Amino acid sequence: MGLLADANELLSVQSMEVGDLHLRCADAKVEAATAQTQLTPLAARVMELEEELTRVVSDRDAFRSWAEEATASSKTLTGQMGAEESAHRLTKELGSEASRAAEASRVEAQRLKEKAEAYQAKTRCWEQKAKESEAEIIQAAKASSAVQTVLETEIGEHEALKRAALSACEALEVEGV
Repeated sequence: MGLLADANELLSVQSMEVGDLHLRCADAKVEAATAQTQLTPLAARVMELEEELTRVVSDRDAFRSWAEEATASSKTLTGQMGAEESAHRLTKELGSEASRAAEASRVEAQRLKEKAEAYQAKTRCWEQKAKESEAEIIQAAKASSAVQTVLETEIGEHEALKRAALSACEALEVEGV
């Protein structure tokens, strides 16, 4: 009778351990689900940042192109103005008007250049934010992988305890207890 009581006590202890493992496994699954839930908004935010970066780069390139065209136009107007001045010294009014147009073009080109530089600064900022978000995603993925490893280990331990409990039950049945 003592052997059966000992076996029942061992089986009871192992059952409690299996129950504890089930609870830990459930907790680990909740943690894994939470980590996955946190990863999804981060991935969406990275995609938003990448789209914004693409738009900013596109705008910057368009403004840069426009500034280059304005600069070339300004140089052309300045060259034309010089030729017209030497050919038409008597028409100062026309020359001063062309000069004002060239100055206005130069001012506009400078404004566009400054705007393009501002977009470049914003682009660098967004690139940095994208790198930081990428680092956060990698860290979350590593954490998720670590949780998965812990879960797999605990499941393996649970399965081993389950097999041991079954073996003990079978041994008791073989002994006829």
